[in-house]
Formats: sequence, structure tokens, C-alpha cells
Amino acid sequence: MTRNAGEPVRIIYHPVYLTPYSTASCETPDRVRSIMTHLGSRYPVVEPEPCTDDDILLCHSEGLLIMERHADERFLAARTAAGGAILCARLALDGLVPFGVLRPPGHHANPDHNWGFCFFNNMAIAISRLIRDGLVNSAVILDIDLHFGDGTDVIFRGNPGVRVLNIQSSTPGEFIAETRSALESIQGADILGISAGFDQYERDWGANLSTEDYRTIGEIAGGFARTRTGGRIFAILEGGYFVPDLGKNTVALIEGMCAGRAG
Repeated sequence: MTRNAGEPVRIIYHPVYLTPYSTASCETPDRVRSIMTHLGSRYPVVEPEPCTDDDILLCHSEGLLIMERHADERFLAARTAAGGAILCARLALDGLVPFGVLRPPGHHANPDHNWGFCFFNNMAIAISRLIRDGLVNSAVILDIDLHFGDGTDVIFRGNPGVRVLNIQSSTPGEFIAETRSALESIQGADILGISAGFDQYERDWGANLSTEDYRTIGEIAGGFARTRTGGRIFAILEGGYFVPDLGKNTVALIEGMCAGRAG
């Protein structure tokens, strides 16, 4: 761990996320490297273990697992990203505020196929592991990525204990209002997980949200956690491709989560 050990925030990160595996040119190791230059000395950092095959099979078919096992260059990174999400969720149950600087992302990974730079569904595996272990019965997943998290939606479709909220509004005011309204419609849950994509950023593909908007979204989510999940909240990285500002946007979201959670 690094400094500020008294802070509730924990950064979940492993150097294997820097693996230069074959993927789209925009999904580079520089994404997580840039974020860690902002977070690595600010908050304690915890390294996760890779997830197990059984963890993956909670959400994915054996065929998809076999296919990814043959992708040697990225398999360890993908397993460790899912393991990082599991660690985030477990630490949130302990009262901490974890953020997973994970790579590869995961919300486009469906039960039997994947796409969109995603290989295993990190968020879905984390929530499913908590449910399997009897640690939670219900969860809310707030996806703020530019792109609809189809994999997470499909995995939990028909599961009344897990609500997946994909926020898709295309102006800042509407995005924030939709986030608040979607969360206010839920009476409560055991945990809130944020699929934190930053490609809605005003200098990224979505050309929409400012850094302060991410802080506001974090405050809304943190406030929901304070009043409706017993303070249990975590976030993991999904998209976001304007590398120079990824770090400051991540910091804004985390600070907002902590402020909202503290009330």
C-alpha cells in the first residue's frame, strides 16, 4: 500500500493491466497508466488476484472461457481484471470505497460472446460472486459509459435482485437528472456498483460531460449508497479514451462518491 492509509478509498490495480495484448488501438495500456499517475500516490493501492474459472462460469459459457484461454496474451489480464472487480466488491462490504483501475473493461461481455474491447464481464462476475457466497441478496449497477452495457444487462435480465441502470442521456443536465431519477426509483439494495466509463467526457467520443459533472454523478451515487445500501459502494473502470484527462475525471468521481456517502 501507499500513503493515506486512513482514507476510505482503495485503488485496485495490478501491473498486468499494462499487458500490450491485441485489441483496438484506442484501448491502450496508457489508459490505466495515466489514471495511476493521479491515483497511485493519493490513495492506498491493493493488488488483486486473478479470478477462478468457477467465477467466470457464474456469468459466461464454458465455450467463451475456452476461447479466451487460447488468447494467451490477454487471458491473465482479463482474469485479473475480473478478480479486481471481485476485490472491489468485497472491500465495499467492509465499508471502504474502492475504485478498480481495471483493464480490460468488461460491460460488453455477454454470456456466450464478447466484443467492444471486453472479454469477461468484470462487474457481473463481481456481483454474481457476492450473491453466490451469500454476502448480498440484491445489487444496483449504475453504468455511466457512453455505450450501453449490453453484456451486464443480458446477464442480469430476469434477475429481480439486480437492477442494471444504463444512463444514456446526451446532454449534461439530462444525464445528471436521469442518474438521479434512476437511483431514486430504487428503494434500496445491499450494494451499488458503478461501471465507470469516461467516454461521455466533453473531450472524448461522447462530447458531453465535464469533470465537475463526474463529481456530481459521484455525489448522487454516494448519497444513494449512504441512505439505501448502508454505505456500500464501489466503481470499476470501463471505457474512456481521452487519456490526458482520465486521471482527473476519475479523481472527481471518487471524491464525489466519498462526499455523497459522507453526507
